[in-house]
Amino acid sequence: MKKGSRAQVFVNPIAGAGKCRKAYPAIVSTLRGAGVVCDVIVSQYPGQITEVSSELAALGYQTVIACGGDGTVNELVNGIAGTPTALGIVPMGTTNDFAVNMGISKDISLACKIIKEGQTRKIDLVRVRGDKFFAGTGCIGFDAEVAAFASGRRKEDSNPFLWRVLGALLKFVSYRAKTVELRFNGDRYFGKVLLVAFGNVRSCARGMPITPGAAPNDASLDIRVVRPMPRWKLFSFFPSVYKRTHVNNKRVTVSQAGSVYVQSVGPMALYADGDFMTTTPFRLEAVPRHLNVIAGPASS
Repeated sequence: MKKGSRAQVFVNPIAGAGKCRKAYPAIVSTLRGAGVVCDVIVSQYPGQITEVSSELAALGYQTVIACGGDGTVNELVNGIAGTPTALGIVPMGTTNDFAVNMGISKDISLACKIIKEGQTRKIDLVRVRGDKFFAGTGCIGFDAEVAAFASGRRKEDSNPFLWRVLGALLKFVSYRAKTVELRFNGDRYFGKVLLVAFGNVRSCARGMPITPGAAPNDASLDIRVVRPMPRWKLFSFFPSVYKRTHVNNKRVTVSQAGSVYVQSVGPMALYADGDFMTTTPFRLEAVPRHLNVIAGPASS
């Protein structure tokens, strides 16, 4: 950060199952101790972070800082997208997938040091329906239904990861494959799917590299179509994703495109970076160099 500039810290008090509410005073103290001049806002309702950060970006604020998880980051992304304002992150969520992909340490003191050093990187964003953005990974199908289950039971003192695990177990039993149509690069995919992932970064869902070929600076989406499979094979499929061997599975189709149009037989929800974005039909578009991120040295 430039000497003398101020940053605005946005705290999501329910991030990390409520841990962020308890930890943020110490985090702010660490930021200030590292030389970051900052003010603090504790979010009171969904959407507030987007509203206020958009106003600050219009006023020319140099830096806004997310103290929370992927949902907090997503709110800030939608507030400052396309502006010179840079995004700093102190990861305090349950998964912190975007922060990890940006090379930001989960160690609070190191994350604060990264913000102070201010090495800014321009990355692509994914535009949804022309008016929303996400920076990480979007999904329809199985994973989106698991995310919807966990989100519907989100409470300040509950662990969202445990709800995701329970949701995954329930969906193993109850999920029914959906029929979708994808149009991209002049091609068309039509058929039943277990899930479709749209990646701007490599991993999601606590480090699962579902789109290992994705890069946030190539002006394209990594599209992974996973076709239905017998339930007993699901137990080996998801572990294979962590090993990155799923890309060789005959039921997985790998593509890249600058944009994709998605529709389905019956509405399907798109969840991105852990939050609901929209329902089918929708269009996704990679927007090059549309966000400034204060990234760590391990980002690529």
